[in-house]
Amino acid sequence: MSSAQSTLESGGSPAGWPETISARLSELGPWQTLSWLFEERNRHPEEICLRGYIEILRSVVVKDFLSNAQGIRAIPKLSPEFLADFGRFNLSAQEGYLISLIDGRTNIEKLLKLSPFDPFSTLFNLARLQQQKAIMVPQ
Repeated sequence: MSSAQSTLESGGSPAGWPETISARLSELGPWQTLSWLFEERNRHPEEICLRGYIEILRSVVVKDFLSNAQGIRAIPKLSPEFLADFGRFNLSAQEGYLISLIDGRTNIEKLLKLSPFDPFSTLFNLARLQQQKAIMVPQ
């Protein structure tokens, strides 16, 4: 059991969240930590600070997504894995809609304009699609 898990399972207080989240980030990285935070938010709905930590981590994910050399001018493409077996991907409605916009010619900047979702949600969902290996974004 990691030190992060033991802190919360032993009844860690809200003051312990920053240390726990930091430890999980170091051990597991942003995506697994974010997934864990979503689970914790469901288990502890009264912990308002969890929502803030989730948004901070979502911001980190979006920043990392845009940190490639081309930034918002990068052109995402559907991955061979997605094209070979799209049924294995568990896509949300927003992700499915964004997938429908990806044609291999439209850059992220234009996708932001075409998407009916707010720009941050669009970028986060594109980052999630990349993390799931449904799309590829050139570096």
